[in-house]
Amino acid sequence: MSQRYYSNIYWHFTGSPKGVDWSIARCPKDITDQGAILDDSVAAETLSLILASKSLWATCTEKIAEGVETEKFCCVTDIPLKDLPSHSPYYGKVAIGFKAEAIHKHFIPVLYLPAQNLPAIEKLIPNRKISKMISDLLSSSGSFAEQQAMKLMPLAYQHTESVKELDKNEIGGFYSNFVKITNFDSDPQNTYYREREWRGIGNFNFDYGDIEAVVAPSSVLPAIKEKLEELGIKNINVVSWEFVEEA
Repeated sequence: MSQRYYSNIYWHFTGSPKGVDWSIARCPKDITDQGAILDDSVAAETLSLILASKSLWATCTEKIAEGVETEKFCCVTDIPLKDLPSHSPYYGKVAIGFKAEAIHKHFIPVLYLPAQNLPAIEKLIPNRKISKMISDLLSSSGSFAEQQAMKLMPLAYQHTESVKELDKNEIGGFYSNFVKITNFDSDPQNTYYREREWRGIGNFNFDYGDIEAVVAPSSVLPAIKEKLEELGIKNINVVSWEFVEEA
């Protein structure tokens, strides 16, 4: 049997902590150092809202570099069941697990890049507006459009003030939405690398058949089971957090 360092169930934690400035968080320790407040009851209520709406809402954005921010996204992780407790100090103890087939249609794994090398990384982020202009020109017919596109290409990765003045919010391309800057460190508190995040741009609308499991503390499971019954959601695994911790 091969080593399992990933899961075929993709987990979304519903206990996003309050009072965290995510723009300055580059590792899990940055979350706890800001005095993150977690509440299992609130996380269970959020899970119920997700189930009722059949949607993960894209409410998060992330700062990649100065003037570069992702579009709004939602996220899941493919860490194995036995490793879920490593997430709980930062994201709570309530999670919904989705089948791989549903996630692969909407989400892309995050590319983790070292904060220690941020100056070099910034030079690799394309200017979104210029990249779109190049794409539009190349999709047009005629050699003149192609020539203009070729002239713009050297500017796509220049980050001079004159280029940034085009529109600071347009710096970065499609792939920059899936970049996560973090520290790289042997201590898991000091790096996001171990989180194995997958990210989807925009809301993720799902069917109940896409759900594999729900995990939550025994104190809030009765309310969650009641919601599942109310919505007619059957044939999914409902697992107590205590079982996961002991497994």
